[in-house]
Amino acid sequence: MTRTPQEIFAQHGAALGAADIDRIVADYSDDAVFITPRGVRHGKDGVREGVTELLADLPDAKWDIPVTLFGKDVLFIEWSAVSGSRRARDGADTFVFDGDRIRVHTVRYTLESTT
Repeated sequence: MTRTPQEIFAQHGAALGAADIDRIVADYSDDAVFITPRGVRHGKDGVREGVTELLADLPDAKWDIPVTLFGKDVLFIEWSAVSGSRRARDGADTFVFDGDRIRVHTVRYTLESTT
């Protein structure tokens, strides 16, 4: 049974909250594209690199996602996260789904000091 984009994102969010990189990467297609201001990454290895950077920037973060907008196979979110001495208040991601996997994911946020 194919998962809906909403089901994929719910699982993705739970995996992110648990910092479970393997579960996060499993939600992406083999030919996924992961785009951030730091560059474009390809495939599951590229996703792993990008997610590892995000989790290193905001380790053990408390996440808040006040905006979640689905349009067919596309999802836009706005988010914030607080982690120790750092935070991101302006996170914005776009996901494009293909079947029951994430095919394209853009990520943008600014790190700030909380001290």
